[in-house]
Amino acid sequence: MTALLGGTANPLGAVVQFIYAPISHVAEALVSALAVIPASAPLPDALSLLLPLESPWSRILLAPCGAWTAVVNNGLHGGDSTAPGPATSRALNVQCVVASAVPRYGPGHEQTQLEVFGPEGEPPLMYRRSLSATATDGRWEWYESGTPFEFEATERYTARRKRDRFDRELLLDYLEHLGIPARTDSAYGPAVLLQERAQYERRTMTLDEARADFR
Repeated sequence: MTALLGGTANPLGAVVQFIYAPISHVAEALVSALAVIPASAPLPDALSLLLPLESPWSRILLAPCGAWTAVVNNGLHGGDSTAPGPATSRALNVQCVVASAVPRYGPGHEQTQLEVFGPEGEPPLMYRRSLSATATDGRWEWYESGTPFEFEATERYTARRKRDRFDRELLLDYLEHLGIPARTDSAYGPAVLLQERAQYERRTMTLDEARADFR
């Protein structure tokens, strides 16, 4: 099992973006704004390089994951799911999958989400499919858009409790069906750290401070 996506590394790596391109292509698309620092460790072992967690984020780890490149940033509460993956995939004209498995934190916030973008998606953001079971202050909401993939367990989406419609295990199953071997830590290769060159005022959190919200 992987430590990412809501596993033992949480909140580090709770949000992972997967871009269907070699790591060298993804890094090249990002280096104009970011400095490259080899991490020389597999992604799960390199997650501590993202600390402290920040808003807005300033660091990204890239690592190969099968034919995909995994992208993790140091945004608060597990990472920012909106950048840079979708925009980078559009620049490269390839598919992007954003996976979020954020366990319960704060006054009842929690989320399991899958977003698939690609050249065949709907402009302007090129969405192909989106699923999410999200709790805000303990109130659950269910959302889906796009055409279901053949492998989806669509019978789950009618469960009475919205939280039961999509969970971490089902998310990991869907990633496998999409060709992303994200279920185990050994699937991730050596990571590269990208550091933003621009300096802004940021809110920062240590790992202990971030984990206190998840208790």
